Amino acid sequence: MSPMPMLTSLILEYTHLDGQQLDKWFPNLQVLNLVQVTGLQDPNIRLLNLKTCLWDVIDYLRSLTLITPNLTTFKFKSMKPAALHLEAPKLSQFYLDLYVREFAGALTVKKFENLKTLWLDVFYIGSRSSFSAFPITKTVESLTLHSRYGSPTDSNLTLGKVFTVFPNVSSLCIKSGAWSELEACFNRQGWEILDGRKGLKTIRAYLMSIDPLLTFSFVSCLLDQCVGLLEVSLFINADYPDYYDDDDDDDDASESFMSKCMARWPGLKWTWGEWSEFMEDLNDPWYT
Repeated sequence: MSPMPMLTSLILEYTHLDGQQLDKWFPNLQVLNLVQVTGLQDPNIRLLNLKTCLWDVIDYLRSLTLITPNLTTFKFKSMKPAALHLEAPKLSQFYLDLYVREFAGALTVKKFENLKTLWLDVFYIGSRSSFSAFPITKTVESLTLHSRYGSPTDSNLTLGKVFTVFPNVSSLCIKSGAWSELEACFNRQGWEILDGRKGLKTIRAYLMSIDPLLTFSFVSCLLDQCVGLLEVSLFINADYPDYYDDDDDDDDASESFMSKCMARWPGLKWTWGEWSEFMEDLNDPWYT
């Protein structure tokens, strides 16, 4: 491969680069997609014109440094621990997909100055390292939370922590794994006070199951405090029974839950539906 100083767009898939320095070979890139590219050894990349980047890592990397003053959209996927250092002051859309149980210290950022949209997709989101990786980010308006692991016993994910780190969220999407973690950590005896709740306008959530008591109590904790809320979309898992063995009881539990919600908060715009695992992914605008 020869240096291409005028190249502005580069897509590499399933390629071995044998240690090349991308910023030296392609200094003027504006679009960079690297899908399961191997051979880069702890890359430290400075691309001053880069605007959009997709990086799907399969190598073991101790660190990856990306200095990109004009980057606005970044999707980073990794199935192995890698310390990610990001300097991207103009970044507005960020998808972080880490299929690792712990990533304490795996993400350091100089500062999120313009981040508006964040998808956080991790092995399990309630680990102590997941939220500690993020500074308090007041610019995020659209937030999607997903957890691959469901509801581990050592999760400490709460709505209060979500709104503390992202206090100005107006649109919140909670995928099924993250919802399960939130329900598992919910304390019905003492509701937490949710800072940042006034700015939330829309909620979209994927429910793994309907527990007649727990699910409604958790929804109540959220909706009763979100005084500016306008729209709620709840999707119930079509692939698993609700809380009972009998199909009729499944339908009754779902219908009762839906009726209670609409009666309790009649001023909201409600959307109801079912989801399966594939459909949940299709509703993700980053799905590829």
